[in-house]
Amino acid sequence: MKEKVFQMNDCDWWCDYSAEEAKNNYNKFTGFDDEDYYKDRPPQELTEEEMNRYKYTTEDGKTITFKEELENRIKNNDVPSFFASTEY
Repeated sequence: MKEKVFQMNDCDWWCDYSAEEAKNNYNKFTGFDDEDYYKDRPPQELTEEEMNRYKYTTEDGKTITFKEELENRIKNNDVPSFFASTEY
């Protein structure tokens, strides 16, 4: 299986191996459980272009691409996991 990043809603991203696993693990992590929501908007896998365009700020303040951060997560065996959010 290949690790991927999925957009879960307008502000959250999750990394996992499939859209279904992302949905289930995201729900467990956040407590969100609304199947009707997912009927209208299932988790969307990011394209290669989006992975290179979207930026991630590391804990030490460096800015890298989502692709670079996913590679870091894979290297550190940190999949599945909450990936990023625009909410604080």
